[in-house]
Amino acid sequence: MQEIKLKKMALILSGAVLNRYSRFKDYPHTLQYSYITMKSVDDNRIYPEFFETHHATREVDGKYLLRKGDVVMKLAPPYSAAFVDFDCENLIVPSNFAIIRTEEQLDPEYLSFILNAPHVRRQLRRLVEGSTLAVIKINHLNNVKLRIRDKNEQILYAKLLSLLKQRRELKMRVIELEDKITDSLLREL
Repeated sequence: MQEIKLKKMALILSGAVLNRYSRFKDYPHTLQYSYITMKSVDDNRIYPEFFETHHATREVDGKYLLRKGDVVMKLAPPYSAAFVDFDCENLIVPSNFAIIRTEEQLDPEYLSFILNAPHVRRQLRRLVEGSTLAVIKINHLNNVKLRIRDKNEQILYAKLLSLLKQRRELKMRVIELEDKITDSLLREL
């Protein structure tokens, strides 16, 4: 396992400034896009139900559109990252997010788990310490040091962490259902 700066293994882009694509309010021809919101990204999960619609007066540059295999990361606390594991069309990443496109030697799902790890979050907090706005700059992300394993180990760890996350979510769902059953039974008494 080696420690490498993120910029050596991935291309990191900031999201689009949405206002630049919708300057003319009375423009008759608009293109419809969806965009991710702060609510829609949380600890390696993307919630499509929180996407919002944006009407653009011109076509959005392709580098700002999310693709399957990308990692998207909030640039404001809590700095959550998520792996895009679904096909997305016309999904804009706004400027309060970073788009991370990995190179061949780095598994994007593994990267998203690592970016959510406590040691990386501590690094990020240290990088923005002292500033009034605790927003990460792309340059800060470029300099984040990550512990990287070989590609096969990355894939195995990503699968294991994904399964553990699914298991935890299922257990939480069981607890919710048991609470509903308990409430229902208690109301009948």
